[in-house]
Amino acid sequence: MEFFVDLISSIIPYIKTAFLAIIPLGFIIFIHELGHFYAAKRCGIKVNTFSLGFGPKLVGFQRGETDYRISLLPFGGYVQMEGENPSEQTGAQGEFASAPIGSRAFVVAAGPAVNLLFGLLVYWLVFATGINTDAARLIGGLTGLPLGEKEAIQIGWVADDGPGAVGGLMPGDTIISVNGDPISHWAMFQTRVFTSANKPLELLVERNDESKILSVKPDAEPSVRGDIGIIRVTSKTETTVNHIEEGSLASQAGIQVGDHIESINGQKIHNVPYFGYGVWHASEDWRNEKYQALYQSINENREALALGIRRGDETFILELPVRWHVKASVQENSIAQNAGIQDGDVLVTLNGTAVNNATLYSELKTMAGQPIEVGLMRDRSLKEVTLTADSQSSETDTEGALFGLAWQTSLSGMEFAAKTAPLPDYNLFTSFGKGVEATWLTFTTVGRTLQQLVGGEVSPKHLAGPIGIANATSRMFERVGLSSVLFFIGFISINLCIVNLLPIPIADGGQLLFFAVEKIRGRPMPRKAQEIVQQVCIVLLIALFLYITWFDGMSLIHDLRN
Repeated sequence: MEFFVDLISSIIPYIKTAFLAIIPLGFIIFIHELGHFYAAKRCGIKVNTFSLGFGPKLVGFQRGETDYRISLLPFGGYVQMEGENPSEQTGAQGEFASAPIGSRAFVVAAGPAVNLLFGLLVYWLVFATGINTDAARLIGGLTGLPLGEKEAIQIGWVADDGPGAVGGLMPGDTIISVNGDPISHWAMFQTRVFTSANKPLELLVERNDESKILSVKPDAEPSVRGDIGIIRVTSKTETTVNHIEEGSLASQAGIQVGDHIESINGQKIHNVPYFGYGVWHASEDWRNEKYQALYQSINENREALALGIRRGDETFILELPVRWHVKASVQENSIAQNAGIQDGDVLVTLNGTAVNNATLYSELKTMAGQPIEVGLMRDRSLKEVTLTADSQSSETDTEGALFGLAWQTSLSGMEFAAKTAPLPDYNLFTSFGKGVEATWLTFTTVGRTLQQLVGGEVSPKHLAGPIGIANATSRMFERVGLSSVLFFIGFISINLCIVNLLPIPIADGGQLLFFAVEKIRGRPMPRKAQEIVQQVCIVLLIALFLYITWFDGMSLIHDLRN
């Protein structure tokens, strides 16, 4: 019985987030149908049913010729017009097919138009109310719209044996285009690599003010959606000093918060140095080797660390001794926290031996199952605590942190972070302009993806259907702010507009195509021909829907398990 209680308790949060995700997606579909409904009424076309939701009718009322209802599944809605299906047409006045071509086109186009308008308004709202870092990252990833200072898309570290290095990529290279398509955001570059497993990519890069064309063939890495492409490179990030301890060696050497670190011991820095616990535990992440190599190079001459610094327009080199401080970060309700370790404590000794950042993780792992005496410094006072746990419990702590104990490393009293561009503020008018720009970029991004699908550059496996979209929305509710969720909903609304305008017979765009043919021919396409085309397209789209839904379901199961 306890098992079932725990199972239900673990599922409830997912049901809640899924419900929160489905409601806005259902609203997007509902306003699409509302557009059709409003246009039909304006054109004098008889609307038999206007439903909020699908399935059996729960409640409703009749007004005029229209049955207004709320149905069992309140996710979306539908409009049923008189004579809408070819098999139901009689030629009577008030039928959809009896209306002039212009009126029918207006009714059909009204649904996508409402989705486009809604997406634009949501984008406007997001920019007008202010964006945070998560929202800026999401907006750039979905549309390629750079926010804040526009920076070059540059390569940082490159794995020595990875496809990027084999193809000739080097740290500091600026990505200009991929297969002729301009790249304006790192996420755009990642997407092209992600969807190109074992497919050569032609990269136009700029290196030392010269243009070069490189051919890079991403490796294939298995995933629940099939193989994904990887080239093992990072995005270049600028390193700044974001904290200096009072009276530390860094402070005495004259280093200031905000200084840009361009080199360490003459070696250019292309990514923010990180030497915390994540670098030292067993991992297949090739970047850890880069961090470890940098750590070892710093320790080669501990009495004279040379930092290349840029401060404003001035560049210079400062030297200072190397001193490491290992600062604890504990997980809530973990063994480490229950033992008395607090965030910010400096770990000094382990069973009486001085802490070595490079070996600390392996030592903790080896000592699991026996009491571990930890000496730490807090508020300039030395304290001792005892970690006690069996080896099994130490392995089950999250995020690879033994006993729930993680740590960051301070180098001679200073800590580093990536430079972040200041996020702009928009007024009511400039935010509308930004919303229009983001809307246009959404169109071009989706259009490019569709083109790549048709050309075989992108597999349908990487598309998301209703389940995938709902899953992505629910994860955003959990992890990011409201502005990110709103922008994503606006993005989906504009996507719905674009997809519905495709010249597919059962989509709005297909009907508009039929109307164009009718206008050219002077008479409608034969009813039988319309029915055959629609039936064939329905079968093909159902097959595509099931194909995409299968991979959406596999991805959802994978997410729930992890």
